Amino acid sequence: MSLEIQPIMNSAVEEIFGFKTCCGMRAFDLNLEIRITNRKDRPVYVQSLFDCMDAEASYRVDTLMPHGTRCIAPGETIAFYCTMDENRWTKAKRIVFYDTEGNPYAVNRF
Repeated sequence: MSLEIQPIMNSAVEEIFGFKTCCGMRAFDLNLEIRITNRKDRPVYVQSLFDCMDAEASYRVDTLMPHGTRCIAPGETIAFYCTMDENRWTKAKRIVFYDTEGNPYAVNRF
């Protein structure tokens, strides 16, 4: 068993976090939610970053909220949020998270 990673672009959480100022500008635009469920029988410590890979390149996304290392207990689901360019997301083929031991956990977008 491993980590189950579920990316959700334009999830309903964006509306909750994305409040508007009196000028109508968004203070936050967290349009990507990523849920991670630990299917292992031990806790896993996941870093608040991932690599996003498309057909041409890989780039690191390290602006996840909440920031820092998160402990995911067996059977527990946590969520990270970030701003993601929709054009970049459309091209993405795979995302990879890492635990504090350097082990990769990947999910293909398609």
